[in-house]
Amino acid sequence: MSRSSEAFNALKFAMMTTSAACLDDDRFIDDDQAPADLTPICASCPLFDLCNTYAAIERPVGGIWAGKRYTQRTTKRTEN
Repeated sequence: MSRSSEAFNALKFAMMTTSAACLDDDRFIDDDQAPADLTPICASCPLFDLCNTYAAIERPVGGIWAGKRYTQRTTKRTEN
């Protein structure tokens, strides 16, 4: 299992017992919403650390994750 999958599964499991502050808040998937406007909500979320860990690894291009928007993916370059 990849680090990204492990981080996502940890977040998904935690969401079974704890509601994310962004639950049912469409602003977190609105491409026109500024992440700074939502940072206070993210900072007080009980799932912030798990969300942040997943987002830092996966860098999802959709939505706002742990108060950040990732606009493009970066790929690791492997050297031979």
